[in-house]
Amino acid sequence: MPWEGKLKPSAVRKLLLSATSLVGLGTVNALQPALAQTSADSEEPTDEIIVTARGREESLQDIPESIIALDADDIEARGIFDIEGIVNQTPNFFVRETFRAGVTFFTIRGISTGQQGWAPITQVVDGVKTATLDAFNQGALIDIERVEVLKGPQGGLYGAGAIAGAINIVTQQPTDEFTGQVIGSYGNGDDFQFRGTLSGPLIEDLLKFKISGYLRDRGGLVETIQGEPVDFEDQATVKARFILTPADWMTADFRFAYTEIDAGAAQQARFTSPDQVNDFSRALDPSRGIIGNEEREILDYSAKFDFDLNFATLTSTTGYLELEQDLFGSVSWTAPPALGEAPIPALFGPIFGPNALPATDPGAFGAPFDQIQDLFDDFDIFTQDVRLVSRSDQRLRWLAGFEYINRNADQSLGVGLRLGPEGDTDVLLLNQLDEKEDRIWGIFGQLQYDVTDRFEITFAARYDENNFDTEQRDGATLALIQQVDTNGNLVNRLEETDNGFQPKVTLAYDISDALKTYFTYARGFRFGFFNTGNLTQEETTDNFELGFRSTLADGTLDLNGSVFYIDYSDQQFTFVIPAPPFRQTSNVPSTDIIGVEMDFLWRPTDVFSFNGSVGFLDAEREGGGEVPVTPRWTANLGGQFSQPLTPSLEAIGRVDWRYQGAHIGVDGTNTVYDINAVNLVDLRAGVESDNWRLVGFARNLANERFAIDPNNFGGFFIRDFNDPRTYGVELTLRF
Repeated sequence: MPWEGKLKPSAVRKLLLSATSLVGLGTVNALQPALAQTSADSEEPTDEIIVTARGREESLQDIPESIIALDADDIEARGIFDIEGIVNQTPNFFVRETFRAGVTFFTIRGISTGQQGWAPITQVVDGVKTATLDAFNQGALIDIERVEVLKGPQGGLYGAGAIAGAINIVTQQPTDEFTGQVIGSYGNGDDFQFRGTLSGPLIEDLLKFKISGYLRDRGGLVETIQGEPVDFEDQATVKARFILTPADWMTADFRFAYTEIDAGAAQQARFTSPDQVNDFSRALDPSRGIIGNEEREILDYSAKFDFDLNFATLTSTTGYLELEQDLFGSVSWTAPPALGEAPIPALFGPIFGPNALPATDPGAFGAPFDQIQDLFDDFDIFTQDVRLVSRSDQRLRWLAGFEYINRNADQSLGVGLRLGPEGDTDVLLLNQLDEKEDRIWGIFGQLQYDVTDRFEITFAARYDENNFDTEQRDGATLALIQQVDTNGNLVNRLEETDNGFQPKVTLAYDISDALKTYFTYARGFRFGFFNTGNLTQEETTDNFELGFRSTLADGTLDLNGSVFYIDYSDQQFTFVIPAPPFRQTSNVPSTDIIGVEMDFLWRPTDVFSFNGSVGFLDAEREGGGEVPVTPRWTANLGGQFSQPLTPSLEAIGRVDWRYQGAHIGVDGTNTVYDINAVNLVDLRAGVESDNWRLVGFARNLANERFAIDPNNFGGFFIRDFNDPRTYGVELTLRF
C-alpha cells in the first residue's frame, strides 16, 4: 500500500527507550518530594473527586488506572457542551465528527472506529450502556455531574467494545430543595441556545424530581460559494428524572429523555488533488445546489433499582433507546447541473455505466440535474444489567454481574439522480435496506484484595457473546436479496457468532500516601459486524501498562503518568469507496502500538489553577506503515482564575489550548492525505455572583482549520472539516 513504510523498525526501539525514560523521570520526580514527606504521610488532595469507574465509589487519585475525570464545576468552567469537548481534554484521544451526527468516529490510543461498527470505547450514562455508535452524539450535554474517561481495555466491567477505554457519564440527581437554573447564550452564526432546569421534592423524603430542557437555533458558520449555510442546527431536548426512596434499603431511579434535531449534513467540500487537503481558501468552500440536512429523533428511558442487602448492593438497570435519523443531500458535492462531464466529474456516471446519465440537454425534461443520497437508520435497543457489589469497607471487595443487549437496526442506503429542468424529481439507482440484529450477553466479575495496607491486587474478567445477523432487501419493494456467505453459497440471511474472554489483572502499590504505582495486563476485545453485507472480523488486543498516580506539594499538585504497549490483532477498518455499496471493510492482521501519557492538575492558590496533559503514540502496522487517523502527539494546557472583586462578585476566566498532531488519512483507493497539525485555543472570561454569571467566550480562537475524512471519488476528492472560530456571550441565572 502507498502509505506503508513510513516508520523504520528502529523507531519502535527508540520510542520504548524514551517512553521508559519519561515515565521513570516522572516517577522519580514524584517520588522525591513524596519520600521527603513519608514520615508524616499527610498529603491529601485539596479538592477530592469521587468516581465510580470501577463499580464503586473511590477517590480519583486512588484508582490504579489511566483516568481523567471532570466534575460539574470543571465542565462549566471549560464551557464543555458536547462529547467533542470531553475528548479534547484527554491525551491520545481524537474525535472526528463527520458528514452526519450519527457518524462520530473516535480514535483512542491508536484504536479507531469502523463505519457501522462498534466504537473503540464503551459509553455508559447513569449505568445504561450506549449500545450503538450512532447514539454517542445526542447533541448537547446537559445536567452533567461528572464525566470519567478511562483509557486501556475496560472489558472486565464494561464489556466487548471497551477495547480501548470507557466513558462513564453521571448526570445530576434531583435535589432535596427546590432549585433551578436558566442559561442563555448568543454566538456568531446566529447561534441561540437556551437551557433550563428545575428540581426539588414532590413528596418529602419519598420522591424528588428534576426536569431539564434545551433549545438551540443556529443559522450556521460555513457558507457555500453560493452564500447558503451548510452547518445550521435546530435542537430541542427535554429530560426528566425521578428518584423514589420508599425505604432505607431501596432506591428507584427513573430517567426519560427526548430529542429532536434538524441539522446540516453531507456538507463536505470538493477539491481536485490530495495536495489541497489542507487548503481552506474561499475557492475550496462547499458548492451546492442541494443543501444537505439530517433529521434525528431520539427517545431514551431507563429504570434503575438499588437494593441494600447489608453485605452487598444489588442493582438492576434496564434501558430502552429508539433512534431514527434520516439524511438527504448531494453526492455531486457541487452546484448543478452535475452531468458527469468534464470539467465536473460526477459520482454516478462511471459507476452505473455510460447510459446512467442520459445524453440530453441539461434544461430538458428528464435530464439529470444533480445527484443525491438518501440514508436512513432506525435503531431499537434494549439493555439489561444486573450486578451485585460488595461493601467497600472490607479487605476483599467483589463485584459480579450479568448483561443482556438486544439491538435491532434498519439501515437504508439510497443514491441516485435528481432530474431537471427544475430539479424536482428524484430517481434512486441504488436503494438498499439492511436489517440487522445483535443478541449480546455477558457475565463478569471483579475481585479487589488488599494484600497489605499498601499492596492491592485487582482481577476482573468477562465473557461476552454476540449472535448477529443481517438480511438485505430492496428498499422500494422490500423484496429479499440473497447474499453470498463465507462458503460462497447464496443465503437469505448472513449469520455470525463472536465471543471473547477478557481478563484484566492490576497490581497496585502505595509507595506512600502521596504516590501509587501500578502495572496492568488486560485483554481487549471488540465484536465484528456486517457493513452492507460485508463481514468485518472481530479483533483483540493484549495490553501492558506501567503507571503512577501522585499527589504532591501539600496536596496542591496531582501528577500522573503511564507507558503502555498494545499488541493489536485483526484491527478493523472501513473506507468509503467510489463504487456500490460505497463502503469497504477490512482487517489488518497485526499492529504494534507504544505510547506515553502524562497529566497534571495544580492548584497553587485559591485564585489560580492549572492543568495539562501530553500523549505520544508510535503505532505501526504489520509490514511497516503509519496507522491512519492517529496523531502521534496530542497535548492540552489550561489555566483558570477566580478573583473576588467585591464580597458578592468575582471575576472569572479560563483559557484552554489543545494540540492535535499531524496525521494521515487513507481512503478505500489507498490515497494518502497528509493532514496538518493544529492548535485549538478556547477562551472564557466574565463575572459571577451567587445567583448569576455573565461570560464571553471564544472557541477555536485562532480559526485553525483541518480536514476530516478525505475521500477519493475518482476524478475528484471530498473532505469534511472542523468548525471555524465561534464566539459569543452567555448569561446564567440560578434560583
